[in-house]
Amino acid sequence: MDAASITGARNWDAVRQRHPELVDRLEVGLSRSDALADAVIAQMHERDVSWMRLLACVEAGADDPATLPTLAELMRSASEPPPWFDRALAEAGARAWWRFGTLQSSTLYQSLIYGYKAQGFVRPLAATGRLGDGTLERVQNTARWVAEATAPGAMRPGAPGWVATIRIRLLHALIRDHLLADRGGTGEVWDADSWGVPINQTYSALTIGGGFLVLPLIVARDLGIHYSSAEREAITHLWRWIGWVIGVDDRWLPTDFAGARELFAVAAEFELEPDAASKTLTRALLRDGYDLQNAIPLPGPVVSMMGLVIKPVLSTSFSSISTRWMEQPAAGAMGLRRTPLHHLVDVARPAVRLREVLRATGLLGSETAVVRRELRTVRRGLGMPALDAGPLTEVG
Repeated sequence: MDAASITGARNWDAVRQRHPELVDRLEVGLSRSDALADAVIAQMHERDVSWMRLLACVEAGADDPATLPTLAELMRSASEPPPWFDRALAEAGARAWWRFGTLQSSTLYQSLIYGYKAQGFVRPLAATGRLGDGTLERVQNTARWVAEATAPGAMRPGAPGWVATIRIRLLHALIRDHLLADRGGTGEVWDADSWGVPINQTYSALTIGGGFLVLPLIVARDLGIHYSSAEREAITHLWRWIGWVIGVDDRWLPTDFAGARELFAVAAEFELEPDAASKTLTRALLRDGYDLQNAIPLPGPVVSMMGLVIKPVLSTSFSSISTRWMEQPAAGAMGLRRTPLHHLVDVARPAVRLREVLRATGLLGSETAVVRRELRTVRRGLGMPALDAGPLTEVG
């Protein structure tokens, strides 16, 4: 197995010389999947259980262990937190995250672009034939999961965020099985020796620790939001727990923010060569990754006509702004171009800082009120049902 070929990183060995222990661990992770989730999917096929039946069992808490014993074992395992888990710290991380929830939701585009630059990350999408299609649905589904999993109280075993995370864990295993066993009947079996395992431990850890944790905090800082060191550690703990439930082994999960930041920094040292699939996904995201129909309260035909003008402007703006937080060689290779529009972040910063001053002085209400308002705004924008008040009763 050649890690450089799998990842597209031309300087893999050079980065390893600088960070031998971490890069060796990343290389091992390229050939590691999630054995417990894979066993569930294998048993699903063996016992002729449908995917919808499997999801129904997840929703019901695996109420019939005799049907799929491996699913019962996975859910039992995911319900028993590891020794390092601190529920109060994870709850504090959720509250810190959602004080700026609307802004954190907007960083999802950058998180996706962060993954798209890596060949190994996009190869499973390319192999399933879903590149330029279903972009908005993919963005919204990911956004809904992040909103569900990070809500205060939502990652307790059996809670909505926890259940949603288990569903994604099993979906990843289903995709692995589909590719490795050629369930689609294309005759093109996944070449694990040349490409690594699809949705492997390394890319899963980079997605959690880099794309969903460190990068959003970098974007937030650029916009003028300040997190204390305690808040950063709490948010890191929350995402570590989410990563563990979604099937990332402890060996690859950062234990603190310094570890996550190191992982992010080392990943940035790799000289990646985004391929055609990376460019296709990025173009589709910039062109179709937002919902004008729900954002503009006007009749559909009017919005469609306005979109002819608005979409190119949004695409150019997102492209330029994204270059602020990506290595320039990779950004250029993916078709992202920096223009003066990247200064929109600088223009927005005073308003964001003013909002933080108002929040800190209590003029926006209590922390509970702020978190509840942010949750309500984001969930409504994503077409999600209102969150029950229960998980927020401990806030404040």
